[in-house]
Amino acid sequence: MTSCNRRPPPEHGPAGGAPTQRQQEVLAFIHAFKAEHEVAPSIRDMCERFGWASTNGAQDFLLRLQRRHLLTWLPGVARSWRLTESGKAVAEGYLRQHPELLEVAP
Repeated sequence: MTSCNRRPPPEHGPAGGAPTQRQQEVLAFIHAFKAEHEVAPSIRDMCERFGWASTNGAQDFLLRLQRRHLLTWLPGVARSWRLTESGKAVAEGYLRQHPELLEVAP
């Protein structure tokens, strides 16, 4: 892995168990960003926030969230991320524990 093509690392959490800490953080970021800006973050916003250099890696990460039924989006439509009901519950729980994430970057 090179620093110019840094991707989110693979996660080794339980296969059907609770979301990993990073997954919770990403869901909380999407939820807070959308609440503040009335639009979901772009892939580049997410890469900047989490230090990922690869937009493909970010997309892979989001696909993992979709497979867990925590996130959905409209294919081909930019900024169409939507948290499912269970995704919102995870995000809101994480934000209660980490209120500093409510202050997202512009």
